[in-house]
Amino acid sequence: MTPAIVASTFPWFGVVGGAYATQQAVALPALLDLLFRSPAAYLTVGSVVLLLWLTVERVRPGAQAPVTSVGGLALLSIGTLVLSIDLFSRGSEVLLWNGVAVAFAFGATAVVWGVYRWTESDAVWVGLGSGVLFAHVLDAATTGVGLAVFGTVERNPIAASIISIGDTAALAYSGIAAFLVVKIAVALATVSILAGPAESGREEAAFLVVAGGVGLAPAVHNLVLFSLTVS
Repeated sequence: MTPAIVASTFPWFGVVGGAYATQQAVALPALLDLLFRSPAAYLTVGSVVLLLWLTVERVRPGAQAPVTSVGGLALLSIGTLVLSIDLFSRGSEVLLWNGVAVAFAFGATAVVWGVYRWTESDAVWVGLGSGVLFAHVLDAATTGVGLAVFGTVERNPIAASIISIGDTAALAYSGIAAFLVVKIAVALATVSILAGPAESGREEAAFLVVAGGVGLAPAVHNLVLFSLTVS
């Protein structure tokens, strides 16, 4: 198990989030409903990834990393395209707000990561590290859209506490802003702690994948749930 193979599993956390959101929003066949529930969705998607590795090992040994990452990104891209077409055909404002959340996440990540790389030029895992930051910014952005636009309620007690404390500032969206700042700080702190002289650590890759996954899964979950439940 190389560091590259471990890192390639990162996009699949988004698949987990999408599967769980679909289970919550759509009436699925009994078996799929069971497999897509949380936390079973992690085991389901993990089994798919393992099957993919075994298949690739037989067909093209050594190609597990690129096939795994491309496969996860392809599933996310296909899901995004299908949902976007559906939202566009219905003229739903969800498409606009989902786009705002994603665009903000890309823009904020580019700025913050650029500053971080300038001050921490020796940091490694450039691709995965920026992915961790993006995942948590996207989680904060989608949470903010849900709270401010769609009237959702934050169910994660830690996130809800941070937002509640931020709201004591009595400024518009101060709770959401506080949540974003905390998410960015935690993401960068995690990447900094795991920084080293070379991108060669399997354990470091695993920790970064998990750290990013806990941001990517709920972020994609929010986007898919908005798409399927908000009219």
